Amino acid sequence: MASNIYRFPEDREVLAQRFQSHKELFNREVLTGVYSIFDDVGRNQDAGIRKATQAFDKVVLDNLVLAEAYIENCISSLTPDLRTAIDQAIQHVREVNLALMPESWKKEIRPGTVVGEKISPLESVGIWIPARKGPLLSTSIMLVTAAKVAGVPRIVVGMPPLQDGLGDPGTVAAAKLAGADQFVVGNGVSIIAGLAQGTESIPEVDGIYGPGPGGIAAAMSVALAFGKRTVVGLGPTESVILADESADPATLANDLINEAEHGPDSSSLLVTPSDRLARQVEAQLWLEIEKVDERRQPFLKRVFGPEGKGAIVVLPDMDSACQFINDFAPEHLMIVCEEKLTKYAMDKITNAGEILIGSFTPFSAANYGIGITAVLPTNGYAKAFSGITAKDMVKYSTIGQLNQAALRDIYPIIEQMGLYEQLPCHVKAANVRLAKE
Repeated sequence: MASNIYRFPEDREVLAQRFQSHKELFNREVLTGVYSIFDDVGRNQDAGIRKATQAFDKVVLDNLVLAEAYIENCISSLTPDLRTAIDQAIQHVREVNLALMPESWKKEIRPGTVVGEKISPLESVGIWIPARKGPLLSTSIMLVTAAKVAGVPRIVVGMPPLQDGLGDPGTVAAAKLAGADQFVVGNGVSIIAGLAQGTESIPEVDGIYGPGPGGIAAAMSVALAFGKRTVVGLGPTESVILADESADPATLANDLINEAEHGPDSSSLLVTPSDRLARQVEAQLWLEIEKVDERRQPFLKRVFGPEGKGAIVVLPDMDSACQFINDFAPEHLMIVCEEKLTKYAMDKITNAGEILIGSFTPFSAANYGIGITAVLPTNGYAKAFSGITAKDMVKYSTIGQLNQAALRDIYPIIEQMGLYEQLPCHVKAANVRLAKE
């Protein structure tokens, strides 16, 4: 089996080839197809969603909206242990989002001049929960709970249908317990098109959130053109581990597998200045892959094979390792180094969706139990975007208030700029107030 270890910068071109598709979440052809579906849903509404679902998901839908009886049955069918886990996960996500929630504020910054922000929730949001690679209870909990904490009055959850035309029971139950108000099923792009425009069964919403492959990311970008708040750049999972020789090779191998098992398009990298650690982890990685159940093994062998996006990268020093990570801008980053190097890395690394610190903070803990969001930017978007939390489901109205003296103080600014921009009525609107003295 060919080695999975690359040395940087010596293997820069080989790594660039391995990750050549990484920065292209979707292309013009995908975007054109998405626009076509949006147009069809705009014209034909529910019928357009049924058509797309039959064409792309191979499911014939009688109803797009899940019945309340089915939703209640999904909850009652949970095992006691799974129900407990879901309830605890919701509570942890709620605690984190409450800590993150911004508050309205006002402050007098100059005598007679008050500024501030008023925080208001979006009136409605749509949450897309993918299931192409398996159910995602965790995603539904994180996004729906964030919306609930933000105070969104109406939360609509969309998901792909099972072959019987219904939604995955566990995901439906988790989303309902987190606070979802309505559930719709159908092809992902067409459901997002419905949420952006409204149909007979799907209400038009103010914000649309959720991860997925390139087609879903393209649909989110198109929804922006309809005036919807979205977060683009949530594609197939990716993770980077930064480790030094204090880390345990067998544990790191399992951490690489952790995110890689999502599917063959996953990215999973170990970045280290230690050649010895790299060789130890590579040897352990293939031993651990052989222990995985047969259903997941093909995913892992693809990711870490010659055509995948799994790699162990050896760099000259910690500084170059941090720069490599900033250039990659991973969705998930784990730092497993001795304390001094961890602090150094935290100071240097600025581009990462999440940063998990220490040998007892696996990716799975953040995905399920800590309460921080795991709905994070991929494909380099972490250079400009953050993960989705309650902060993304509120809007900010800036506040300004002047007394007469404060208006008089800034009147020369208004006068000079208004005249230069040839907007004399701007000047007069201030002048008439001062003339009342």
